[in-house]
Amino acid sequence: MDYYLYNCNQVCDVENNIGEIEIPVPVFTMEHITKIDTNYKLYLSQVHDIAGPGQYNNLSVPIVNQMNDIFELNDLFMEHVLYIERLTRQMNEYNSHDIGKLHQIQMYFREILPVIRKDENNLDEVLRILSIAIQWTDYVVV
Repeated sequence: MDYYLYNCNQVCDVENNIGEIEIPVPVFTMEHITKIDTNYKLYLSQVHDIAGPGQYNNLSVPIVNQMNDIFELNDLFMEHVLYIERLTRQMNEYNSHDIGKLHQIQMYFREILPVIRKDENNLDEVLRILSIAIQWTDYVVV
């Protein structure tokens, strides 16, 4: 019976053995940031399809809406650039050898992941604007 209790304490007693449990630290490198940035720019590269030179001679409703979309896309892109800069700074701190494993895990879930999610929401908004903007181009008469 004593062996059973000892074994349960060693294997199942999480509170007392928290230091013994090997919790993997999420990997976060510049490669991840580059993938996020590349994916974002892949969709944003479609902006040139919205409006070309010479389309603003007649300021109809679709043209004004397109211009508004372009300004909004520009703001979203600037936010994306700030997110990438923040992620790069956080990645440098995250991968420094001065912080412990527990701090890395907390930093990843409290600081890094929320910025990644904000950038994902930003990209969703870009895709929404692009889908609407492409619909407007169907009505533009050049």
